[in-house]
Amino acid sequence: MGPADTALRVENIRKSFGNLEVLKGVSLAAEKGDVLTLIGASGSGKSTLLRCVNLLEIPDSGHIFLGTEELKLTRNRAGHSVPADRHQVDRIRSRLGMVFQSFNLWTHMTILQNVMEAPVHVLKKPRREAEEQAMALLEKVGIAEKAATYPAHLSGGQQQRAAIARALAMDPEVMLFDEPTSALDPELVGEVLRVIRQLAEEGRTMILVTHEMGFAREVSSEVVFLHEGQVEERGTPDRIFESPQSERCRKFLAAHLRS
Repeated sequence: MGPADTALRVENIRKSFGNLEVLKGVSLAAEKGDVLTLIGASGSGKSTLLRCVNLLEIPDSGHIFLGTEELKLTRNRAGHSVPADRHQVDRIRSRLGMVFQSFNLWTHMTILQNVMEAPVHVLKKPRREAEEQAMALLEKVGIAEKAATYPAHLSGGQQQRAAIARALAMDPEVMLFDEPTSALDPELVGEVLRVIRQLAEEGRTMILVTHEMGFAREVSSEVVFLHEGQVEERGTPDRIFESPQSERCRKFLAAHLRS
């Protein structure tokens, strides 16, 4: 596969918060249709890496490519890394779908309005077309009957499925999932994982941070184990889960597969 097949590439990403260096030169790449799963202990840098990819955090150094387009960074007067072009940030963000652990739905809008909002205001789609598409997406994630409902009246699993539909409404090139089931009651986890599995089967490019190890093994094309801000190990799910090379990865999996 050549550069034209690469959906997302990050090279040598570093990010510190004060004196704490959270990412210490992380590189990874996802080809079109890949499902890349990031695993590792809390504090290993998984969520920060996703937030850097989506430009919610700006890396201190390194390179981010979405397709063939590189995010342009510059330094401000204080010497901090900042985007060189805010329009580029908006453009790149619109090509990425982000699903957070805490849903982040707009509480004053119905589920249908939540899903329609960005296509109408960002993509300038006609309302009728946006509404038809939104209904189709709510159907896809299994909550079409909740279209006129406000988020407060939905279960956590339904809210997260609505959040996935909202991200899909922008027809993103890459979907980013930051522990999408960690805020859910155990009995609701499966309904969200089913939707993500369906997206994987459709060939969507995804980067997934999760503690659901069985699921990671099932849907990933590559598993990346992060430890203290660095890639400690990466490989196919079978290799990582059956014969991890790193002692830390082995211990992490033993603890998580037991629980």
